[in-house]
Amino acid sequence: MDKLTRFVKEQSLQRSENTHKPEELVQWLLDLGSRGEKAAADMGYATTVGTMVHDRNDEVAAAAITALGDMGQEGMKYMTQIASGLNRSPEVCQAAATALAQFGKQAAAYEGHLTTCLMRSLDEPTQAAVIAALGAVGAESEATTLSKYLDDSSAAVVAAACQALGYLPQGVQEAPRIAKKLQDPKTRFAAVSALGKLGSGVVQKYIQEITSCLKDKDSLTRQAAANTLAAASEPVLNSQAGAPYIATLLKDADPGIRCSAALSLGKLGPSASPHASEVAKLLSDDAEDISESYLAVGGGSLRSPATLRRPKCAALAALALMNASSHVSDMAMCLRDKAYEVRLCALEALMEMGDAASKQSTSIMATMEDDVYIVRLKACQAIAALQAQDVMDNLPDLFKDEAPSVREAALEALASCPDIGKKYCSQVFKCLEDEYGVVRAAALRALATMDTVGQGYASAIAGELGNQDPHARAAACEALGKFGDYGAAFADEIESCQTDEVPMVRAAAAHAMAQLGLSRVRGLENGAE
Repeated sequence: MDKLTRFVKEQSLQRSENTHKPEELVQWLLDLGSRGEKAAADMGYATTVGTMVHDRNDEVAAAAITALGDMGQEGMKYMTQIASGLNRSPEVCQAAATALAQFGKQAAAYEGHLTTCLMRSLDEPTQAAVIAALGAVGAESEATTLSKYLDDSSAAVVAAACQALGYLPQGVQEAPRIAKKLQDPKTRFAAVSALGKLGSGVVQKYIQEITSCLKDKDSLTRQAAANTLAAASEPVLNSQAGAPYIATLLKDADPGIRCSAALSLGKLGPSASPHASEVAKLLSDDAEDISESYLAVGGGSLRSPATLRRPKCAALAALALMNASSHVSDMAMCLRDKAYEVRLCALEALMEMGDAASKQSTSIMATMEDDVYIVRLKACQAIAALQAQDVMDNLPDLFKDEAPSVREAALEALASCPDIGKKYCSQVFKCLEDEYGVVRAAALRALATMDTVGQGYASAIAGELGNQDPHARAAACEALGKFGDYGAAFADEIESCQTDEVPMVRAAAAHAMAQLGLSRVRGLENGAE
């Protein structure tokens, strides 16, 4: 178990004021939430986070609620506790409303709680959060009330009303009022997003107004406009105010707008391929939109994605979405670009091109030696995705890469082609000595794909069942479960993992026992005892 998970699991609900600094605990909780649903399910720390919802410190309680909201299905198990936060301070109330909104209609049972909360005197941010949550949970009975907030004096509240109505059937009736909010920069993002949620029938009525949003100063608003236009791809392609106009923006003086135009055309799908040649011209566009760089200074916020800043990156993504196979060679040229973000986007785009990109395997292989580790990692993933067997013999060279994530990716790529992987079984086996559990786990999974060759390592794999890292223990269970009699020889050790403290290890052990045909027998034995 890693330090972060252990730290949170050891926290007591009855902690004293001076035991831990609230600000430290807040950061740990938000970090856990950022790991998402799978990590929460694998490691089982949502229960501990759930107890912190009732922490007497509002910052800690709000952070716990925010973390649960980011944990998907795992966080949903604590909706009752989260909803109780609606009755606390504005900070906690806002976090609770936002989390319930993230759960969508699965939080419909808490519509009454939100409605009651909205009747109270709330500050502007909290009121906006509650309004948005009512729409997200599907509170159709509150549609009339929500529509009244479209005339509120607060832009934040109006934006929340737009978002809320975008989730509800009654929002179609309010589409004209929502569309008018496109005129205000403060509500434009919410309005254009809402129109997209209301469906193709609504979008096609406002194509001209929505395409104008592709020239907005805010990159996220431009992105939302592109997504909304994609909801009515056919009408947009056939409207003069649609695709033809968007294509003219490919030559706009603003690189950010050129990005948005390319992405918008790409999101219209293969049917937009007649514009592929125009988009491909951006593959020689070295510009970058730095207008929002100030937001990231000092860590204030994350930089916007490269596809919203670099025309080259936007073009690569768009051509992949169009499945413009005739431009694959030009896309592969970007693998040698001076900007690592372009090289990374080129790999991601080629991964989506399937067989058409397989001929570029040699160029992809060259990026395995890139100076930037995430490019090397993506190269491994691309080789696996394209099943580029002609270059897979180079993957073992990365087993000693300085970045553990690259070592893991190289092992996973080799595991995708067991026939080649078998030739390097000894190198894979040596990776069981790696100091990182995720790398050892990848090595174990690779050995598990090697059939009889992998079975020869069954004893060594079984030794990993006692490893301190849960990823390695889980992977060892998975591997032994595939080895038949060779795995069954370690049935007792696998069975003991069914009581492991980490959920993913218990699940892997149970599955392995089932694969070996031992679950039922051992269940009877335990019952007899």
